[in-house]
Parts: sequence; structure tokens; C-alpha cells
Amino acid sequence: MSYPVIVLWSVPRSVSTSFERMVSERGDHTVLDEPFSRAYYFGPDRHSQRYAETIPHSAAREVLEEIEEAAEERPVFVKDMAYHAVDLLEADVLGRFRNSFLVRHPSGALRSLARRWPDFTDAETGWPDLGRAADVVEEVGQPLVVVDANRLCDDPDAVVERWCERIGLDHRPETLTWEPGMRPEWELWEEWHASTSRTTGFGTMSPPPSPPGDDEPRLQEAYADALPVYERLVAHAL
Repeated sequence: MSYPVIVLWSVPRSVSTSFERMVSERGDHTVLDEPFSRAYYFGPDRHSQRYAETIPHSAAREVLEEIEEAAEERPVFVKDMAYHAVDLLEADVLGRFRNSFLVRHPSGALRSLARRWPDFTDAETGWPDLGRAADVVEEVGQPLVVVDANRLCDDPDAVVERWCERIGLDHRPETLTWEPGMRPEWELWEEWHASTSRTTGFGTMSPPPSPPGDDEPRLQEAYADALPVYERLVAHAL
């Protein structure tokens, strides 16, 4: 690769698309929205049967090759869920990237996911493989660069400036606002990104809701698995 590939690993419903939109506003990166989701849901070795459609050239290694080919032309920014890249969460792959993470308190992220996909799987919560990705990033000697969604929305200028410094970019405060509208790279997951398409900035985020109770056994189980990963990563939050 001639240029760096910056990857933001996240979990569903975590303001990660707004972060991606901010990077798009810079204009100096090829921005790829969840490219590994093609492998996970639509590839020949898919891990989920949620969708019947198959998209050509969507094996995990083929997606990786596309990313690295794009980095021959200009810097690349990838926003993705770690579980989408489950077949590639290894030192040989993550060691090629500048990795960072974005997290949201699981009581909020999981409730939002459940409203969209009530039948979500353990993997689709995003947390188990996010922890695995963090393990690999530390294994290759990179620091854990972590953005917390609530802190980001409370003070986007300060948090984005610290992220840029840690990841090796110049900070551009003018990118913190943008024109509303859909982006071409959102086509595959357009319905998930509809709310972001109506925004002009990070906006505000409510404090995390109460943890799931005994009357929410599925959410309670997912929350118990997610919380240790969140607490580990948020301890490094910018």
C-alpha cells in the first residue's frame, strides 16, 4: 500500500456513521462504509443467513484486496463492525492498518439494535469481536485509540482533535458540520443510515438508559457480555 488505511472499528448503533461522515467532509480520504459486511452477509462464505442475496467478489480476502488497492491511489478510511471482519481479525491483517475504536454504552447501543433487529445474534451485537480486535491491535504493538460516543457528542471538536492527533491527521474543525443527504457509499445499508443523512453534525446524545432488567432477558444476556468489553475500551477513551 502506498497510502495508509485508517480503520474505525465499532458496534451497531454507536454514532459511527456520523464519525464516518465527518471524515468524508475532509475530502482527503477514500471513505468505505462497512465493506466487510458484504463478506459477512452476502459473500460466498457468509456467516449469516439473514439475507438471501449474494454479491459477487465479496469473499473477505477479496474485500481486503479492494481496500488495499484503493490505498494505492490515496489514503483510505474504513468504518466497520469488527464482527463483519471476523475471518480477518489477525495480526497479519490488522497490523497493516492504523486502528481505532468507537464505543457507545451498551445499554443504549443494544436497545437501539433491538428496535431495528429484534432477532439479533450474539455476534451482531458487535461486542465479542470488538474485544477480539482490541486484543489483536495490542498484540501488534499499537495503542488502543478509543472514541466514546457520549463524549464525542458532548464535545466533538476536542474529541476529534485528539483522535486526529493520535491517528496522524491534521485536525480540521470545519469538518464537524456538513450538508444533509445520503452518501453513495451508504447504498448497501441505506435504511440504517437514514437518520444520519438528515443530520448536519454530531448533535446531542442522551445519557445511557438503565441496564436491561429481568423482564428483558435477551437484552440482559447481551448486556452482561458487552459490558466488560465496553469498560475495557472506554478506559482508553480520548
